[in-house]
Amino acid sequence: MSTRYYILLIISLIALSTSAKEKKPLFKKPPPGTVMISDSLYIDKQPIRVIDYLEFLHDIRNSYTPKLHDSINKLPLFNLDPNIPNHLYDSLPMDSAFYDRMLTRTWQVVSSDKKAYTVDYHLLSSRYYNYPLVNINYYQAFEYCKWRTDRVKMYYAVKSKTLKQRKKYPINFQYRIVKRKEWERTLSMYFEYVTTVSERLKDLEVSNAANPYIPDRKKLFYYESDNVGEYLENNIVAVGFNWNAKYGIGDIRYVKYIKPTDWVGFRSICEVLKDTVNKPIAIVPTKAKEKKEKVKKPKPPKKKKEKNLKGINNEGIKKRRK
Repeated sequence: MSTRYYILLIISLIALSTSAKEKKPLFKKPPPGTVMISDSLYIDKQPIRVIDYLEFLHDIRNSYTPKLHDSINKLPLFNLDPNIPNHLYDSLPMDSAFYDRMLTRTWQVVSSDKKAYTVDYHLLSSRYYNYPLVNINYYQAFEYCKWRTDRVKMYYAVKSKTLKQRKKYPINFQYRIVKRKEWERTLSMYFEYVTTVSERLKDLEVSNAANPYIPDRKKLFYYESDNVGEYLENNIVAVGFNWNAKYGIGDIRYVKYIKPTDWVGFRSICEVLKDTVNKPIAIVPTKAKEKKEKVKKPKPPKKKKEKNLKGINNEGIKKRRK
């Protein structure tokens, strides 16, 4: 990528950020762990960490499976009993095959010069809790986003005691993998928070490891230009802003994602969808049916016929009535 193109890209990204940051959020708080990039899009502050993914694996061991997704969607939106999610989990046995597919793996060369896959060492030690998750494939990222959608929906339902409280948070939403245009928009809004990994944080024991994101309450957004690349939708990886010098530090570039690797992580985005659950219903005056049914009018009272009475003058009777 030429220097001129890089400069023009940065200028255009910064130009987009001013108006977007001034937008007033529609909800009291953004979805957990996210920052707003538009009224309907909230992206993770930082890449998914090892500790975040371990929470997902822990839930699977407690019998969470994708089969529960439809049941969770049928739960009440508010005033949900905290024990109900546990009852749902208890209704199914642990899906060992699903758990095994969700384990991230790395390879090592054995004596026969064949690559043997083993569980990623990042998952085996608390030392790596704040490290970005790597060695992940598309299916694992997809299922993680699906699980996170379910968990946040249950969290909102338990936390909100009334419908009024529930409307302070998104009603219909889903977590998913970030698209390229969304990633570029995010960089335009939070470019000031892009930093580099401090040399003192470099992992001395493992030369090709990603580096941890140090929590900082003052930071709205985390992205380190020489840390892991970011996996995007359609098997694209945003690189250059990663620790792998092969692609050039500080150079925005996109490459094709071929297989899980130890220099690519991901973050998810929460998309607020159209609210079909509590859609307001307009009260419209009732109209006549299309068949134009005739409305029966009340019949006027029948006039009594004047009777001719023998021996009495009819005209005299009328005068008295008047």
